[in-house]
Amino acid sequence: MSAPLAPEPLPDAAQDALTRLAPEAARALSAQGRAVWHEGAAALSRSGKGAEAVQAWAEAALPVARDLGEDVLPDLLRACLAMAARTSGAVIARVLATAPLAARRLGDADLFRAYLGFLDLLLAQAPRGVRPMLDQLDRLLGVLTLGGLRRWALWGAEMHRTNYPEQARYFALESAEAQAVLQRERKGVLFVDIHRRIGAYLRALWGRDFPMRPTSGDFETREGLRPCLEAGVIHLPDAWDDTQGATGLDLYRAAAAHAAAHLAARRGPLLMEGLNLHQRACIGLIEDARAEALAIARFPGLGPLWARFHTVTGPLDRIARALLLPGTPETDPNALWARAALAGADLADEMAALRIGLALAARLDPRLSAPALPYRDDNRALWEGDESDWSDGVAPPAQIRRHVSVSELVNEVEVETAGGRCAGNPGLRDRAV
Repeated sequence: MSAPLAPEPLPDAAQDALTRLAPEAARALSAQGRAVWHEGAAALSRSGKGAEAVQAWAEAALPVARDLGEDVLPDLLRACLAMAARTSGAVIARVLATAPLAARRLGDADLFRAYLGFLDLLLAQAPRGVRPMLDQLDRLLGVLTLGGLRRWALWGAEMHRTNYPEQARYFALESAEAQAVLQRERKGVLFVDIHRRIGAYLRALWGRDFPMRPTSGDFETREGLRPCLEAGVIHLPDAWDDTQGATGLDLYRAAAAHAAAHLAARRGPLLMEGLNLHQRACIGLIEDARAEALAIARFPGLGPLWARFHTVTGPLDRIARALLLPGTPETDPNALWARAALAGADLADEMAALRIGLALAARLDPRLSAPALPYRDDNRALWEGDESDWSDGVAPPAQIRRHVSVSELVNEVEVETAGGRCAGNPGLRDRAV
């Protein structure tokens, strides 16, 4: 029987980095995570991209895992090995050196994975722009969402596809047009800059923590996703502009407080069997009002915070405003009916929204548009079949993870790289450790 192969030697600088960081890795990573960390260094060494890339992996993986969880390390490794087939070791080292910054600024593992896919796309469309862009990444992610960064970069790639000097100037933020597009794409308030403040705000109100995550819906447009509740987590757009005379920070406060009010007002979803979309919208409208009324009874200052967004005068908007502000004058008969129905209900009754909402739906034209209230979530968590955890807004259960061997991971990466597949392939992400 042949003797087992000895571990392949690493460049001295890379081995020194692994040795120096081993105590930190022991504290920060599980045994599986440490195996990925070590084998990632070996895989990058085999790629032939030099000691700089290997050392950058050793140093970057730990802060990325600390900020986003070690489950993203296989995705980072896959992306780098895929890109290594098409670019220099210096660019791979820069991708890795800036990965902790991207992880910290994006603040979410799924957004970070999308960022890695964006880098792979940019490498295909403007390979000479990747490194200068990464040199400006702190500045760019300080004012742009991931969607804004993507639009800014792809605009430059399209405009300077064959003019390499101008491409380099654009991605280094040295040209006037780069600055102009940056100004066009920048957002008012980024979630990553205010999420701790919003968390403290909710904790001061309800005396407990509410898990929050950013979402991004603006890869192709400038519109973000609506807030939503899923598995006990409050999902908020990764950026918000000032709107309706209120600042983006006020919008974050209003949205987070509204979602927390839902979690405090309910202990379980409603049965949606047999309900059409119009009926569900009306039930959601009443449940929004019930949750807010309960919250305002405890914290009166929430009323003015939410009221500043009730400025549109469509039929359902008038009903929403009449329910939020029961003392304001109102002449619309449906708004007056809904106000009286909610006033006569027991707000602690979790079935009140179902009864009142169905009766309201029967009074209204089913073609009416939903209220234009950017701070309210989409009410997906209200319906049976949703995975939301309504138990006092605590953190959701841990994700179920399927462990694969490190050799399986790296072999998969190297085979995929040989075929030239994109690092952002969803099929690859689904097989993450």
